[in-house]
Amino acid sequence: MTLNAQTFRALVAEAALSPSVHNTQPTRWRLTPDGRVRVLEDTSRRLPIGDPEGRDLHVSHGAAVEGFCLAASRRVLAVDVRTDAGDIAELTVRTGDGSDPLAAYLTARRTYRGKFENGPAAHAALARLEQDDDLTIVQSPEQIAELARLYDDASLRWFRNAPYRAELVSWMRLLRRHPSWSRDGLNAEAMEMSSVEAAGAGMVLRPGVFEALDRVGLSGALVAEAAVVRTASAIALFHRPATETSFDTGRRFHRAWLGFTQAGLSAAPMAVLADDVEARRRVKATFGIGDDRRLITAFRLGIAPDRTLSPKPRLELDDLIV
Repeated sequence: MTLNAQTFRALVAEAALSPSVHNTQPTRWRLTPDGRVRVLEDTSRRLPIGDPEGRDLHVSHGAAVEGFCLAASRRVLAVDVRTDAGDIAELTVRTGDGSDPLAAYLTARRTYRGKFENGPAAHAALARLEQDDDLTIVQSPEQIAELARLYDDASLRWFRNAPYRAELVSWMRLLRRHPSWSRDGLNAEAMEMSSVEAAGAGMVLRPGVFEALDRVGLSGALVAEAAVVRTASAIALFHRPATETSFDTGRRFHRAWLGFTQAGLSAAPMAVLADDVEARRRVKATFGIGDDRRLITAFRLGIAPDRTLSPKPRLELDDLIV
């Protein structure tokens, strides 16, 4: 079959809901005259300090392509993916034979970074999670508390890296008047910050201010999230074969997150547990994750409060199609 422009735009619109590191949305899409889809990269959205090897970048591309495939599945279409065609990928859409069970959750997946609500609903949702060799599920309150402590220690080490902190802040939208508040990055609402907390974060993370606070021992408490992490009903450690490409890992990453949504759980990634060398070593040793596996990230899982959330910050469709 030949993919038409209307269906192409609909598929890209749903693929755009896929997760990406810091919500940078680096993936671009082009429909060719023969009906194939070229998947491209917006190089201005790279993170040279936090992701110098581009590993997270290609995880983001893989997640976006998986989103495209799932969107196609919802329309009983199948997608053949090539990654050896010179671009990020080349996609060929054809008639499929059914819908992927996770496709229904593509538009429902949300990141929730606030405190979770514990109780029977959370335990029931965890019981619905399908067994997966890629996930190590931690439910012990003591082990969750230890992971929370490791997370705060690792976060502080990374915040002390001034260039990394500046790069991170450049993707934070702390004021509603920021021109990209509803387009990309992490806005204060998505980070579960009040306007007062967001203003305070903008002050604390400034060059010189953070270092001054750090010298008197105050910086750790100001960036700590352990109290929020400890409200999680579980923490899922997501790991994949060490030899796998980051693009393929991204496809599995997206599916794992949709699996949480399918079970009725909200999730928030805790990537620094995988990015930080010392934290990663401790986590893998504690939970028996072998050297043949790469720790990709950790997710805190639970039930989010029942309330209406604002639309996800996303670029306009015409920004994504090139």
